[in-house]
Amino acid sequence: MGTALVSLLNKILIFMLLAMSLDLVFGYAGLWHFGHAGIFGVGAYTTGILIKHFGITSFWLAAPAGIFVAVLAAAIFGFIALRMTTFYFFLITFALGQLIFGLAMQWVDMTGGIDGLPGIPYPDLGFSLSFSPISYYYFTLVIVAVSAVLLYVITKSPFGYSLQGIRESEIRMRCLGYNTWLYKQIALIISGVFAGLAGVLYIYFNGLVTPENTNFATSGLLVFMVIIGGAGTLWGAAIGSALIVSLQYFIGLATPEHWPLIVGIIFVAAVKFLRGGIFPHLLKLWMKGEQ
Repeated sequence: MGTALVSLLNKILIFMLLAMSLDLVFGYAGLWHFGHAGIFGVGAYTTGILIKHFGITSFWLAAPAGIFVAVLAAAIFGFIALRMTTFYFFLITFALGQLIFGLAMQWVDMTGGIDGLPGIPYPDLGFSLSFSPISYYYFTLVIVAVSAVLLYVITKSPFGYSLQGIRESEIRMRCLGYNTWLYKQIALIISGVFAGLAGVLYIYFNGLVTPENTNFATSGLLVFMVIIGGAGTLWGAAIGSALIVSLQYFIGLATPEHWPLIVGIIFVAAVKFLRGGIFPHLLKLWMKGEQ
């Protein structure tokens, strides 16, 4: 495979993981989380800062630290926003995401400001393994595949079905004795684990993280990925992210200035003609073919 194709596939895998982590809270729990890119950015920036400014090059120290701080940020998001109704939850997560964006812009000594945090090498696993673009792709593939299986198990567990019950009728779930706030908080924390992991994989892959990776536009794009693919299906989020990242790459080569317009058209078409997302329609076609 060529370097450009490997790079594209690597980015697709990372955004698949990120979109699936959002689907856990957006599609399954029904939370309009508009600050998810901020959690992703926290994981990436934490790992990058440890490597760049503190010389902690070991993957086994820098990566878990990035995930831990991302989880901490997700927990804070939950403590602040979950007491609010759906609309205010959306506004507060949006504001908290922008707070992370502002911190990335203003804390220039650590984050590099608008220029970002460049020069991050491939991970150091502590033994004689030198990563190349292709070997790092396979490394990412294994981690994303394991993460996808874990997320699938979570969504098919009693916890996952409880989240769907909360999404459909939180009042009914409360009447049945469920602590719905706790379930949603746990969902945000689990989502933060995988978003932080995606951030860690991203900075090692890209060698750079910038404030743009944390802003509301990126969060909005993630929501589009989930909706286009099929919210509450997990695999739909993976399909939506693969579609958007691929189109972003190929359209960007031809006409980068028209990329936002193309995304808007795709989103409107998906909502109008593929209600429920791409994955449920593909599943229906598959089942018809099996009959």
